[in-house]
Parts: sequence; C-alpha cells; structure tokens
Amino acid sequence: MISGASSETLSYCRPTPIVSGEEHSVLIGKLTLESGESLAAPRIGFVTHGTLNARRDNALLLLPGTTNSRHAADGYIGAGKAFDPSRHFIVSFEALGSGTSSKPSDGLGEGFPDYNIRDLVRCQYEVATGHLGLRRFDVAGASMGAFQALEWAVQHPGLVRDAVLVVPAARASNVFCGVVRAGREILQAAMAGREPGATMAGLAALKTVTRLYFPWTVSDAYLERVALADIEHEIAVSAERTAAWHYWDYLKRYQASASHDVSLPFGGDMAAALERVQARTLLVPTSSERLLGAASAGELQRGIRGARLAGIQTDRGHLGWRAVEGARESREITRAVADFFQQGAPP
Repeated sequence: MISGASSETLSYCRPTPIVSGEEHSVLIGKLTLESGESLAAPRIGFVTHGTLNARRDNALLLLPGTTNSRHAADGYIGAGKAFDPSRHFIVSFEALGSGTSSKPSDGLGEGFPDYNIRDLVRCQYEVATGHLGLRRFDVAGASMGAFQALEWAVQHPGLVRDAVLVVPAARASNVFCGVVRAGREILQAAMAGREPGATMAGLAALKTVTRLYFPWTVSDAYLERVALADIEHEIAVSAERTAAWHYWDYLKRYQASASHDVSLPFGGDMAAALERVQARTLLVPTSSERLLGAASAGELQRGIRGARLAGIQTDRGHLGWRAVEGARESREITRAVADFFQQGAPP
C-alpha cells in the first residue's frame, strides 16, 4: 500500500463485501454463437437472493460488467438498497467466459470461441426461461451489464418489464475500442512465443494494460484533483485485480465488450433497434463519463420511448457507478433505482 493514501482513495479501493446467496451452476446444452461456432454444453453460474413467487414473475436479472463477476452488484443488494430481495427474486449472473461459467481457462484457451454480448444474453435466456421458468422479469446492469440489459430489452421485449442501465451505451465507443485494441497489442507482444498464463511476463503486461486503461475510466478533473500517490494506489489495486484474470479469459471478454453494437442485427439502424424496447427504462449515466462516450445516454433517451434519465454528478467518470459505502454517488444511484422500481407496478 502506498503510504499517505487518502480516505477517499482507500474507500474506493476496498473490496465490496460479498453478499451471500444461493450459488447455482447450470449446463444449458449446445449453444450456437452468433459467429456460427458452438459450445457443446456450456456451464452458466449465478447466485440468487430472495424468493421466487408462485407466478414466477418477480425476478430481477443482474448482469455483470466486463471484468465483474456474479457479485458485481453486491454493494447495491440488500434491504432498503437499490436491489432489494424483499421486492425481487434476484438472479445475479456470471457471464459466459469467466468465473463459475464456462471460460477459456477451463482448457480450450485460445480455442474457446469468440463470443459477443448477444451470446451472453442467449445463455441467460436458457437459464431464465428454461431452468428457472421465469415468465416476466426486470433487468439491470452497469457498463457491459448495461449492454446486456439493453440487449434483453431489444431482443426479448415481451419478457422485460423494467430495465435499469447504469453508465450505459448503445454501442462500444471509439475510445473504448481504441483502448482495448492497445491493451490487446501490449498483451500479445508480451506473450509472443510464451505460453499464456500466470507467467511473470503475463502479469507485468496485465498491469501495464491497467495503467493504460485507468485514466479513461475517470475524468481529467479527477486525475488533477487527486494526489498522484492516491492515483498510483488506485492503479496498483486495479492492476492486482486484473492480474487475477487468465490471459485468454481477459482478452476474449474485452473483445466481446468492444464488439458491441445493439443496432447490428438491424443493419446498423439504431432507431429500429431502440424502438423495439417496451420496458420502462431508467438510464443512470455519470456526468463525467468518457470511456463509453459522453453522449451515449442521450442517444438512448432519444431512441427509447419514455426512457427516464437520472444523471449522477461526479468527477469519477465511468467508475462513479461502483458501490462504495458512504459515497454520495452510491447513495444517489441507490435512491434513483429504488424510486424507479417503487413507481412501477409491483412485480
């Protein structure tokens, strides 16, 4: 730990406590991906909180960000919080490609098929409608989780009642795609001729990628407001988390996020894609977002009928969505989401 780190920095670096729930792992049978490749019997992990009602229509699907797990939103789960198990039967997914779901590091490595955001939703659809027998539900997620939530609302409008999109975008921005490409090239150069895995070269490269990526997840104002030692501390903590990823798990996950564009199945017609959304929709951008584009939430608000906007004022940029105890941003997100669900019809 870097000495002299501020209480604010230490709070944001502290891991979010895990909220215990019921752990599940389901084999969904042969999955044909959008690329045409397939997985014979992928496993999808998830954790549940609360109780499914007799009508099987009080569920909320929580969807993770790019390097998040099924515990991505744990800081917002609990009585009186944004996602309250007394209101919803919460199903928090582990996305295909990481954690307790099937992933490259299970053995296929580079041979694990490339996948995209719609493929993640295909897996979740099999679990939600097949294994769990859900009839209608809400969806929520931040960043890549918002990508998935939007795809749910577009691809399955009759199933999704309410959708909460935090730090959202309809497509991966040029900034995000450029940073991901630079990170991929750093990793590929570092691992050329080596077996990917937990080698010193691989760990060093992953940490370098984190240093490249971090400034885009916050704002210039934040980088200048916070002491350099604190910034270095945040980067160091982020790098340690990144280094826990297997090379191919990490590479293919970011490739999936960077390929995202909800309009692609509609010939690039964004208006045609967004007009399919029937769900009540809440958009929760931060005021200083730049990783996914400052105008991304506005594009969604214009395209989705009746979409509500609850912007969060912060200089923490994309990272402003993270649940941090005592943080003003976390309180505002909790209030906006809880109020949105409260105003809707009881599930």
